[in-house]
Amino acid sequence: MGSSIPMASGLDQDMLPKTASIERLVKSNLKKSTKFKIRQSLICLVLGIIFIGGATLTFINSEIGHSYIVRNNAEKVSKTLTAKQVEKNEKVKTSYDAAKTKPVSAKNLYNDSKYPAYPIGRMSIPVVNIHNPIFKGFGDHLQNLSYGVSTAVADREMGAVNNYVLAGHYMSGYGPAILDNLHLTKTGDMVYVTNMKTIYAYRIEDIQLALDPHQVSVEDNVPGQRTITLITCSDFNTAKYGYGGHRTVVSGTLTAAYKATKANLVKYELADRNVSNNQSQPKSRVKTTALQKLTFKQIIIIFATLWLLAMGILFTIIWIR
Repeated sequence: MGSSIPMASGLDQDMLPKTASIERLVKSNLKKSTKFKIRQSLICLVLGIIFIGGATLTFINSEIGHSYIVRNNAEKVSKTLTAKQVEKNEKVKTSYDAAKTKPVSAKNLYNDSKYPAYPIGRMSIPVVNIHNPIFKGFGDHLQNLSYGVSTAVADREMGAVNNYVLAGHYMSGYGPAILDNLHLTKTGDMVYVTNMKTIYAYRIEDIQLALDPHQVSVEDNVPGQRTITLITCSDFNTAKYGYGGHRTVVSGTLTAAYKATKANLVKYELADRNVSNNQSQPKSRVKTTALQKLTFKQIIIIFATLWLLAMGILFTIIWIR
C-alpha cells in the first residue's frame, strides 16, 4: 500500500501540464469565439444599416412615400393657423407661373422643404376625404404645391364675386393627399374654404375628368357669380388619360357663408388636424385603411422599431449560441 502513494503523486505531476494546456486552449477558443461574435455583430450591423437605408430610400421615392411626406408638410405648416397669421401671409411674395411648377419627386420634395410655406386658409371636401392648407400662388421658390393647394390666379378672393381657382397635385392612387380624390366627387357635393374668419360653402355643379391642360378658360370669372374651381392632373387612370396629359376640373357655386368659430371649423373639417368628422358631415365615400391614417412620423417610428427589433433578435442569436 505504501508504494501506491508515489505512483498517484507521479500521475498528478504528469497531468498538470496537460491541464494547463487545456486551460490555455479553452481561453484561446473563448477569445477567438468572442472575436468571431464581435465580427459577426459588426457585419450584421452594417448590413442592417444598409438594409434600413435602402428601405427608407425606396419608401421616400415611392408614390406612397410622397403622399406621406406631403400630408406631413400640410399638417405641420397649417397647425394653429389664425386669422392674424393669414393676414400676414397674404403679403408674402409669390409666383403664379404655373409653367415653372415641378412634378412630384423625392428630390423636389426635399428641395421644397428648404423654403417655408405660408398658408392663407384651409379647404375641405369631406365626402371624399380631402383636406388641405391653401397657399397664395405657387410660392417664391415654387414650393407651395409640396404643402397643399395653391391659388392659381392672382387677385382672386374666396367668397367674392369671382372664380376662386385652386390647383394641387394628384399624388397617387394611395391617398389621401392634396387632391387625390377629386375625381370621386359628384355634383351636389360641398367644398368648404376658410380664411379663418369666414367659412365659405360651395356646391359642386360641374366635373370634367379629361380637360386639355391648355384649356385655361375654366379659370375665367363668370360675370356676377361667386364660383370656385379646383384643378389637378387626371393621373388616377393613366391608361385612359395618360400621365399628366389631362386635367380633372371641378367647379361650384357659393351657397352659404359661416363664421369661422372653433365649432364650425370642426364641423366643416377645417380644424388643425386634417381628419374626417362623420358626425357632422355625410359619411365619406372613400374608404381609408388604418395604414393610410398613419402620419409620416408614425411610419418612421414603425420602421425604426421593426429595425431595432430585428437587430436585437440577430444579436441575441449571435451571442447566446
